[in-house]
Amino acid sequence: MQLRHILFLVPVLAGCYEYEPVQTTSSPIGQPVRLTLTEAGSVNLAAELGPSVEAVGGKLLNDTGTAYLVALSESRKRNGMEIDWRGEEVSISKSLVADIRKRQFSRTRTGFLSAGVVTALVVLERAFWGPGGVFGGGPPGPGGGPK
Repeated sequence: MQLRHILFLVPVLAGCYEYEPVQTTSSPIGQPVRLTLTEAGSVNLAAELGPSVEAVGGKLLNDTGTAYLVALSESRKRNGMEIDWRGEEVSISKSLVADIRKRQFSRTRTGFLSAGVVTALVVLERAFWGPGGVFGGGPPGPGGGPK
């Protein structure tokens, strides 16, 4: 398969996401979210989440007005260590949450990453398979090879 045949896949493969603040008027139920816990939240939820957890991510299942019900997919400790979860449901009181953000597709990041990948692929194609490249080029010039 030639390079130009796979270039259309780059934006799909290079899709970038970012977390945007949630507007207080609407809860993104059914969408991926990240909850940053308060210091008290980290302490109070240690029995369920483990010690020193500063943030959790997953699908927001419900917003009762006083708590968020989240199907966890990840958590991050204060030391930066990340832990994967398998959808365990945890109810987190809103008083223990410092910040809630929803996961959004980022056109800007995806555009920059796609442009970088395309540029790298073009450079690699020319270096290895283009004229004068390691694996490409035209027929050997005068003088040929060993006799």
